[in-house]
Amino acid sequence: MSKLRKIKAPIPLLCYGVCLIGFLAMCLWHFAGDSLARANGRLAEAQMTAADFVLAGLEQQADGTLVTLDGDPQMIWENPDSRVVRTLRVEAGYSDEPREVCLYYTNRAGEDFSQDKRVFPQKQADGSYRYTLPYGAIASLRLDPCSPDVNKSIAIALGVVTMNEPAGAGSYFVPSWYQCFCLILYPGLAAAALSLARQAWKKRR
Repeated sequence: MSKLRKIKAPIPLLCYGVCLIGFLAMCLWHFAGDSLARANGRLAEAQMTAADFVLAGLEQQADGTLVTLDGDPQMIWENPDSRVVRTLRVEAGYSDEPREVCLYYTNRAGEDFSQDKRVFPQKQADGSYRYTLPYGAIASLRLDPCSPDVNKSIAIALGVVTMNEPAGAGSYFVPSWYQCFCLILYPGLAAAALSLARQAWKKRR
């Protein structure tokens, strides 16, 4: 507690400073790791088609269109060579409102897909959907291209699916909305806890 009394800088400023330094260190670590993965070919851009996925609840027509067979269509991809996967961008046209579209992932072979490991896309200006995956090993992906109403079929004109689309170095240092929330909330909570601890110590003294 004696160290708390010797702190000269305002505690909130100190907590936010430490958090910011930690965030920048994490960004540098991710940038360095991805740069190495690109150099050894494990983080390479790839173009994918429906043939690269195992289809469930979907049927491919002669013209290449995918038609949903139930309310939970899925496109499953297994990572055969342990490549690094960071992003997936999907170009698709729909005969009706697709409703929820999301991407599930697993970190280990044989692991079941769960709602704890899924990401939602950012819709791009060209209408495509871009998914950003968390850092870590990716064993498999499950793309849910739409969520049809019960007893309703949707036709999907699947365009190019791009894995690991190139990103500029600056993108590693731009926090997501969730990261912004954490950068604001947790240093504030830590500062409040430290301030209360310092006040309690002063009273005891």
